[in-house]
Amino acid sequence: MRFDSTTRMATQPSQELIVTEIDAESLPSTIFKINLTTGGVEKHTPRASIPTTASLSLLQKCISPFLPAGYPSTVTADYTPYQIYDSLQAFASTIAGLLASRAVFVGMGVGSEDVSLVTTMLLYIAQETIGRVATILFAHRFSQRIEAEVKFYRFFADIVNDIAFVLDCMSPAMPIFGRVLTLCVSNAFRAMCGVAGGSSKAILSSHFARAGNIGELNAKDGSQETVVSLAGMWAGGLVVSKVQGTVATWCCLLPLLALHLWANWKAVKSVRLHSLNAERACILFRGMLRSGQLQGPDDVGRQESVLISGNKRIGVQVGVGLNDFLLFMQATLGNRRKTLEDFLYIVEAFAREDYLLWVDVRNSKGMILLKESGSAETQAKGFCQAIRCLHRDFSVAESTADVVVQGGDRQSPISPRKHEQPDVLTLVVATLQENHDQWQKVRDQAQKAGWNLGLTNLVKGRGHRIQLEKASETKKDK
Repeated sequence: MRFDSTTRMATQPSQELIVTEIDAESLPSTIFKINLTTGGVEKHTPRASIPTTASLSLLQKCISPFLPAGYPSTVTADYTPYQIYDSLQAFASTIAGLLASRAVFVGMGVGSEDVSLVTTMLLYIAQETIGRVATILFAHRFSQRIEAEVKFYRFFADIVNDIAFVLDCMSPAMPIFGRVLTLCVSNAFRAMCGVAGGSSKAILSSHFARAGNIGELNAKDGSQETVVSLAGMWAGGLVVSKVQGTVATWCCLLPLLALHLWANWKAVKSVRLHSLNAERACILFRGMLRSGQLQGPDDVGRQESVLISGNKRIGVQVGVGLNDFLLFMQATLGNRRKTLEDFLYIVEAFAREDYLLWVDVRNSKGMILLKESGSAETQAKGFCQAIRCLHRDFSVAESTADVVVQGGDRQSPISPRKHEQPDVLTLVVATLQENHDQWQKVRDQAQKAGWNLGLTNLVKGRGHRIQLEKASETKKDK
């Protein structure tokens, strides 16, 4: 619509306009009233937003520089318990680190006339060399796995860090060669902690940032760590000055390490991730098949393990290579020709899907071959079908409700028994149609429960993709 003077005369604006400024917590902070007749602007602050001694305590003033703007509405609900336990573990780790540092200084000969400066410097260079090489190798080998198993690697980082503390405290009692080797290994563990801890913290920050404030969240997390580390350093300085001798050092160090690991375990357990990895997907879909309902991130998070990555009973691998997939099929079928025939059959059967699936019911394993167009949701869909295949077998071994009694005779259910190897091809094709028909409903329920299927990460490492093309079509093109 063209806006000219005629239009302006026909659509006269209201004589009064009220404009409300909203703060980061979506609450009204200032209200402006504009009066066109008088040309005045009135401004006032709602009583609810006026800071009073009751609503803005001294404690809130002190902690506000360390919390993101708009807290707690701008972060997820699990941010607060995680930060509390994370601060506690950082405090214990700082004190333990000072005890370990003193042992390292003793091992390097600080304060001893028998050790030269050059020897100490060479030992330091050797430590740094081993540590930096370990950083490169660990990042190359495991960096692609951290996002899928972020809880495991967050806790793993502190385990290897505590191992480094123990090795540091053992080093003064070692002979010279053993001392050098121990300190180098200690630095390698500390380097692994840096890679795993730094990466997992960045991933958790993106999870906590509800309002897209990842940068601010990382900055405030750095402020929190600074304060906690300073407090730990002062407390650690007092401890180091009072604790002397090997026995006293170990008696002080071990409880600190226990507190450190306990607090870190509680911090990781409090996190409720909304994305699916192998273990969360296994818990989610098995629960769905048993109860008919999809659990939310809170329920799944309480059942999720920290130290064990993945599920111990169901080993479903997503994004495997074609050679591994065919070898897996051959292991269940026992015949290479039969393997190739069944593979060509499932290629046709899965034509409208972005994945291929095969399972080994006897050993509770499955493999999913992803097509080039497969998305994160495709991984979840394929994993769901794999659980359907294996769940039919589990229902026999784990439940007596599946056994039907008619005329005094015990009849076996449709699903195969645990000790038998069923017709896998029939099982896969049958669950394919079932999974395809129900997936839209499953996806809607998962999103309603709070899951983000677009962030599904079931592939360990880089993973593989395939392109399917018939040889006859290729010859015609040529």
